[in-house]
Amino acid sequence: MRTTVERVRDERGAVVSVWTTVIATIMVLVLGIAVDLGGLVHAKQSAGDAAAQAARRAGQQLSTGTLLDTGRLEVRTRQARAAAVDYLQAVGMTGTATVENGTTLIVTAHATYRPLFLSSIGVGPLEVTGSSSVRVVRVENGTER
Repeated sequence: MRTTVERVRDERGAVVSVWTTVIATIMVLVLGIAVDLGGLVHAKQSAGDAAAQAARRAGQQLSTGTLLDTGRLEVRTRQARAAAVDYLQAVGMTGTATVENGTTLIVTAHATYRPLFLSSIGVGPLEVTGSSSVRVVRVENGTER
């Protein structure tokens, strides 16, 4: 017959193994969340950067006839939208472009982020959006005209 003292000596370390396993699992989960949140922030920044570049490209679609006739800048709406959407498609994103008041361009870019670690627990692809606006102006000697 075993005594109580012997049984405790036989099982020592078992509790430490359980705690080590639990803590290691929690640390891996926290690391996975940190990596995927960082990736999500990066994807959102990339969408914003792509929207800004697409807006710049769209802003280059000017109506030179209007500028020569009236001295006003005006964006060619259809060409500007097409230039922005083409740029977004070239960088692997989708999006929309609108022109307001003939000189303000607003571009919204949409992208998808696929989590690296969290996808193993069912967190699926996440949609991210970035937007940018550009106002086309005429400047002469540092003064807006």
